[in-house]
Amino acid sequence: MQEIYVEDFISPGCVGCPAVKEMLKSLSEELGGDITVEEVDITVDTTRAAQYGVMSVPAIAINGELKFMGVPKKEELKKALIDEFEINRSN
Repeated sequence: MQEIYVEDFISPGCVGCPAVKEMLKSLSEELGGDITVEEVDITVDTTRAAQYGVMSVPAIAINGELKFMGVPKKEELKKALIDEFEINRSN
């Protein structure tokens, strides 16, 4: 299984960010794949946030593509990660 790189865009005081962090941790354990999660504080890394067009947090990019802005439903996030595993497997 190929590695999946997730960028979790956050900011201080973000109400939904802890829920997304926990969801990513839980799904990483559940799926058992090689998922690397990097937290990106948009108040510190403004350039990367701008590159993705992040206007609000939480936001999630998977393998370089912005997939979610706001807190996604766990099943939607799980499906996006599974789909990425499938794409990587076929390449």
